[in-house]
Amino acid sequence: MTDTSAVARNFDPIQFSVIRSSLVAVSREMGVTLRQTAYSEIFNEGSDFSCGLFDAKARLTAQGEFLPIHLGALQYAVRQAIEELAPLREFKPGDAIISNDPYRGGTHLPDLTMVSPIFYDGELVAFAANRAHHADVGGAVPGSFYSRAKDNFMEGLRIPPVWLYRAGERQRDVYEFILNNVRVPKNMKGDLAAQVSANRSAALRYQALCKRYGRATIASAEERSRADSEARMRAVIRSWPDGEYFGEDIMDNDGITDEPITIRVKVVVDGDALVIDYSDTDPQASGPINSVPYMTASATYLCLQAATDPEIAPNHGCYRPIKIVSREGTVVHPTFPAPCTAGNETSHRIVNALMAALSTMPNGPHLIAGDQGSSNNMLLTCYGKAGMQILYQYPEGAWGATPEKDGESALFSIVGNCRNMPAEALELKFPVRLKRYELRADTGGDGKYRGGLGTRRDYEILSDVAELSFVADRCKFGAKGFDGGGEGAPGAYLIDRGDGFQPASPNFASKGAEIPLRMGDIVSQQTAGGGGWGDPEERCDQRRSQDLEAGYVTRSKSQENLTEAELVTSHNT
Repeated sequence: MTDTSAVARNFDPIQFSVIRSSLVAVSREMGVTLRQTAYSEIFNEGSDFSCGLFDAKARLTAQGEFLPIHLGALQYAVRQAIEELAPLREFKPGDAIISNDPYRGGTHLPDLTMVSPIFYDGELVAFAANRAHHADVGGAVPGSFYSRAKDNFMEGLRIPPVWLYRAGERQRDVYEFILNNVRVPKNMKGDLAAQVSANRSAALRYQALCKRYGRATIASAEERSRADSEARMRAVIRSWPDGEYFGEDIMDNDGITDEPITIRVKVVVDGDALVIDYSDTDPQASGPINSVPYMTASATYLCLQAATDPEIAPNHGCYRPIKIVSREGTVVHPTFPAPCTAGNETSHRIVNALMAALSTMPNGPHLIAGDQGSSNNMLLTCYGKAGMQILYQYPEGAWGATPEKDGESALFSIVGNCRNMPAEALELKFPVRLKRYELRADTGGDGKYRGGLGTRRDYEILSDVAELSFVADRCKFGAKGFDGGGEGAPGAYLIDRGDGFQPASPNFASKGAEIPLRMGDIVSQQTAGGGGWGDPEERCDQRRSQDLEAGYVTRSKSQENLTEAELVTSHNT
């Protein structure tokens, strides 16, 4: 552990707290700038982006409360940009580096990372970085989620770390190359400008902090913050019993072969340190669900931050007590050019498997049972007078129950922290009508505490020609219950062409590509419920009555085994 005793002795605690909070505020302002200036709905409505500050060694200093799955992996992209492009002495004020390569510190191709150096008094002192999900980055299908992708080349434009701006001057060749390889260049143009602006706002605010407190004071505060986070993380881990703990979770399929894929994890607690070992996980998939090591690391970090103490300031110090082990050639550590755009699906299952392992620990961390387990990536591509329009929807699902309370309903997984697109914004900008948006009754796993409920969104197509692609999961295997709790109900993707709802993808359930649609068709996107916690027999009658009255369940405990005809009779009685 880093020795910062000298720094701690000489630092005023109030000033330290103010500076640490100010660094977080800089990261938050980056996100506000990005959201308010971006063109795409994914940014300004869904907030599918993340922002952070890093020191000159690419160590995370502070982050805004954005997407956890981006933030744990962002450090690798910053480090890769530094190593590949130039020694530190070659960076200049006004530089901006762009990259999205999943095998160079990225997550998946739609996530574009922007890295900018920050200078003070002529010295490179920090980096600002943000990562944001773009509407389209090329590839086989609009929206760049292709369930039948067999390699990374089929998934879209892969960008290594390159200069987008050099000393404040836009690099026209790189810029035009990117815009000429995406389906919605107008969106991309505006969104890239927003990412560059976000980093510029960070530079201005960080420089103002250095001017106010002095560069040496800011650097000391950053080091102390990392040391404090590490110490607090180690203290929690030390309270856990030493030993080995095992967990696993199952994914539906990979979109190419309808065979389940299992994520297996071993957690080793050794004093104040952890080893998280994924070596026994299934081999890498033929389809796009592979999670590159940076995505796997990020999923691991975010889960452990939640399980230890979510109030610990998230920075590089949190990661020091954690060692991640994986075997190359597995679904959590694929070999290039394995497809990986749906690695965000696997990240959910990594978290669920890790939670399952931690749940076997006596007097261990506070957890939730299995959750929705999917980002529910769905693309509706509509063709009409406005040209091609790509609607990307990733609605919320359910959390599992805890040992003290029912699971949360209609909430994004801890992997993401996005916002849903309001019906008004959706219908104003796209040729669709939101016919139905509601909680799904009977989807929470039973238990002493019930799992949360998934959601249902039905979209009516209003354009003459459209198509549907989706890469999701948790449509075959429900979320696990803990300590005797029941499984949550799986999700579903359905289409009604006027003759009732039918599976959109009969063979794979949670994955489909280029499914033709026409005006009047209704697409139903239904997300999974959360797992229950504890013996269902211990759920009190009052809670069951409240569930029935609120419509969270449609049958009382005594009616569960009745036929539909018997159920109608019992209600009439």
